[in-house]
Amino acid sequence: MLSLYSVIGLFLLLGIVKKNGIMVVDFALQRIDEGWDLRSAIHEASVERFRPIMMTTLAALMGAIPIALGFGQDAASRRPLGLVIVGGLIFSQLVTLFVTPVIYLWVEWFQEHVLDKVPFLRSAHYHEHEVEPSRGQVRPEPVGAR
Repeated sequence: MLSLYSVIGLFLLLGIVKKNGIMVVDFALQRIDEGWDLRSAIHEASVERFRPIMMTTLAALMGAIPIALGFGQDAASRRPLGLVIVGGLIFSQLVTLFVTPVIYLWVEWFQEHVLDKVPFLRSAHYHEHEVEPSRGQVRPEPVGAR
């Protein structure tokens, strides 16, 4: 049963997982801009951001263990908060480190092979293997590129 404390724990987890996923994808985009291919970029980003992600997770985990163990007065009401945080952080590590890179590669493939075929849905982030437009064609630029 979800209590108010467990819902607060879920909001904390959402923030941590979102931050970790954004960090990995942001570093992958930086590597792609440097000329790396998609797989190497997301792999390098995952390896490079592994330590900061683990440090954040372990700090939150160590802070939540005393709450999950539930010592002291009114511990029974705070225990759901600790259990949600501890269990969620363990599960979210698997999602962040293994599932996020796979989903990123799938979304990039879909963008390249499906959405980029439609001019309205074309991505502002170009890939290195794309051919430069011929004379007379104008390549759309991202907002604020100039």
